Amino acid sequence: MSTQPTPRPTRHQNWQQRLAQHCYWDEEDQQLWLDCRKLAPEYGVFSVPSWDRMMLSSEPIPEYPTDLTLLNWSNYSQLASWKKQIPAWVRDSCALFPSHQLKLLHYVGRYPQLLELLDHSPILAWRLMTSKLTESEIVALLSDKRSHLVEQVGWPGKNETFRFLRKLRLRQVDQQIADQVDVCLLDDKRLTALQELPRVNSMALSLAARFPEMIGCRLHLSLASMPCRPMQCQSMVALLEDAYRLAEYLKLPDETVAQIGHFRYLVEVEKLYRQWVDLTVEQGETAVLALSETPTQLTDKADWYALSRLQGHAWLTDWTTEEGTQKTLYAYQSKQGVVGFLYEPNSGKILRVRQEENHLPSSEQLSQIHLWQAAQIKS
Repeated sequence: MSTQPTPRPTRHQNWQQRLAQHCYWDEEDQQLWLDCRKLAPEYGVFSVPSWDRMMLSSEPIPEYPTDLTLLNWSNYSQLASWKKQIPAWVRDSCALFPSHQLKLLHYVGRYPQLLELLDHSPILAWRLMTSKLTESEIVALLSDKRSHLVEQVGWPGKNETFRFLRKLRLRQVDQQIADQVDVCLLDDKRLTALQELPRVNSMALSLAARFPEMIGCRLHLSLASMPCRPMQCQSMVALLEDAYRLAEYLKLPDETVAQIGHFRYLVEVEKLYRQWVDLTVEQGETAVLALSETPTQLTDKADWYALSRLQGHAWLTDWTTEEGTQKTLYAYQSKQGVVGFLYEPNSGKILRVRQEENHLPSSEQLSQIHLWQAAQIKS
């Protein structure tokens, strides 16, 4: 699914919010004008019709910039005048997506069949917008069999696909979530297992995509019933990946590993993981770490043990004495505590980052690591 716009590192992070201040609402002509010349000169000056004009006009739908997310911008007065005509549920549904918002909005305003599709399966409506189909081809598909419609966007044209799509309850869709939808739809085992769930939120989706063996287990059902937030999902997946990785490293029997799926709460997984970490660090001697604010490579196994004990994270799963190993472990002292990260010199990738208590890094910690990473690549 090639839908995520390419990041613009040269622009300020909130450039779109600033662009919201360069809107002008033409009440008489029922058009919203956007002057992008200062912040996004490649877009120049263009207009977006009102909701009423989208519904009534027969002019071809223009090729809008794909990465402009007007429906998520702050409500400056000029923009608010344009937004208020759009039904709230349509605004909210289109605002779920990171790209093609204007195109999706215009299509659902123009074509009632697509408006209905947005109501029943927002991600399918969006997937149509991210395809390379022309307006006439999309219109023809809307009148065709629904199995043909999903096949055209690369999904299986069967009833299980539609049941899964109707069960999706997503508060936001980024590229990772879009990829997870693909993974679940294109694997028969995952798709069949997910039919048993009453709904599929981003927690349930993340679990199904990453840990198919857990679908339908007690933990999966419990998490699927919880309100979902992006950071919660990231922490959940990270913890489970840590637990399964360590279980493989320790060569634990299947019945022991199966305990993870039998739990009801993540806190129980955390407790079990900590027990396994303690088993690991007890196997070797630990050193006293002397860290500064600059990342330091830990070359001795004793240092790896020490960092694992300090952070409650089993870094030893990636220790190897094999010649040609490409993973290196670094640690540094941040304001919030000790941060460790696994680095791959050949590719320049950061593979994993943890702070104390096995927590994921803060945005400040990640920024510092990325600055260090950029310096390594330049050198």
